[in-house]
This record gives sequence, structure tokens and C-alpha cells, in this order.
Amino acid sequence: MSDAAILADEDPREYHSSFNLALDSAAGTAFKWLILGHLFFIAGLCVLTLANVPNGAVWITPLLTLPLVWAGRGHKLAMKVAVLIVGLTFAHWAAAQLASQVNAVANPMLPGLVGGAVGAGLGLLFVLGSGLGRHGIATAIFALFGMAMLAGLGALVVYLYMTTGTSNQGFPGNWLQLLKIYVPWQIGFGFVLAKVLRPDGGLIEE
Repeated sequence: MSDAAILADEDPREYHSSFNLALDSAAGTAFKWLILGHLFFIAGLCVLTLANVPNGAVWITPLLTLPLVWAGRGHKLAMKVAVLIVGLTFAHWAAAQLASQVNAVANPMLPGLVGGAVGAGLGLLFVLGSGLGRHGIATAIFALFGMAMLAGLGALVVYLYMTTGTSNQGFPGNWLQLLKIYVPWQIGFGFVLAKVLRPDGGLIEE
């Protein structure tokens, strides 16, 4: 598949993908950029936790996808910024707001379930609705599977966050506590997102 065909959106396969758990070459490259973004996010979270910035994790959400957007800056840049940076930040904010409304004392796993489902669901909906996702029913099924998986993962990691403490109540204890949520969930989300995104004509190949 030539770059010209990708850029012109003329690929006859229409970026259909089968329902499986393997990463093809395009998804594998995207996943590597998302892992780099995750490392940026963790570093940013460290700084903001040290500075005690309220809702800092939400406002540094763009760091997660910034390397991926930068790598593919030659193709549909405005759409990628709108969806992968602004859209995913909104999804994170909405997930945090809704999760905070849940009675965590009565239902300790429900906040993470709600947050994980809303964050993943909105994010993947923005990707597929904007045309940045692969076509086909298999992709839609995988997105639903991914949302369910991330909802369950969110329930587990937030429950662990609330029930397993640390002897250090300041820094770095608070930062390490947040890592219990964000490391597993963002790696899982990065995997699902990489599988759902279309092959990118502007993406820098290794």
C-alpha cells in the first residue's frame, strides 16, 4: 500500500480489520508511540503531584497521544488534534466527573467501572465517528470488547487504589498510588486504540 493511496484514502481494502488480538505492523507502530506518550504522562504526573495541582492527571492527558500525533503530523493533523488530544482530554474529564459521583464506600468497584467505561467509550467513539478508525463491523466489535475490558480494568485498578495504601502520605507516595490506576489502564487503552486506528499515511515508520 503506497503512501499516496493512504493519503488519498483510496485504499481498496478500506482499512477493514479482522477481529483478533494481534497487532499488525501499523498498529504495532502506533502502540509504540502511545507507550512513549504514556511515559511522558507518567513524568508529567510526577511533576504535578509534587506541585499538588488539582485534577492534574486530566490536564496532562494530551501527553498520552502527543507523540503519536506528532509522528503522523503530515496527515489530517487538525482532525488528530481535535480527536486524539482535545477529544481524549474531554473523555478523561467526563470519566473522572462521573466516577466521582458514585458512592465509593457502598460500591468500591463502581467508580472505576464507570470511569473506565466512559473514558474508553467516549474516546473510541470519537475515533470511529471522526473517520480516524478502521472501517468494518469487526472494528466496531473490537471497540465494544475493548470498552468492556477497560471498564473491568478500571474497576480493578481504582479498587486497588482505594484499598491498598502506602506508608508515605506525601510525595512520592501519592504519585505511586496514582500509578496503580494509570499504568495498567493507559497501556490497555493504548493497545485498544492502536488496534482501532486506521493505518496512517503520515506516520513515521521505524
